[in-house]
Amino acid sequence: MKIPVETPMQAIFGTHPQIKVIETLAFHSEFEYNLTELAESSEVSKSTVFDMKDKLLHYQIMSPTKKVGRIQLYKFESQSPTGKLLNELSIKLADIDVEQLVKEWERREPIKERIHE
Repeated sequence: MKIPVETPMQAIFGTHPQIKVIETLAFHSEFEYNLTELAESSEVSKSTVFDMKDKLLHYQIMSPTKKVGRIQLYKFESQSPTGKLLNELSIKLADIDVEQLVKEWERREPIKERIHE
């Protein structure tokens, strides 16, 4: 099995900007971002993040934390129903990849032993 370069969620849903933003929030749930920082960290345009903001808030994927001057910071909402589902999905997909890698390794192991004999 070839190890995918993209994350499991990207392998299924594609490398769309929305997936990149959601993964950035979920994978770095301890960080607080302003919208510009979120765009930069996600490697998507600022306009995409600004357009997504209301949806991310509506579905409780992120929530506002504090303001620094006039700039609002946001954080992944890991305890919301949506946040919990996204975390669970990421973990389950990663588990599937690990299981497949282990199975592939186990199938190759006897071949490696025969080569060394």
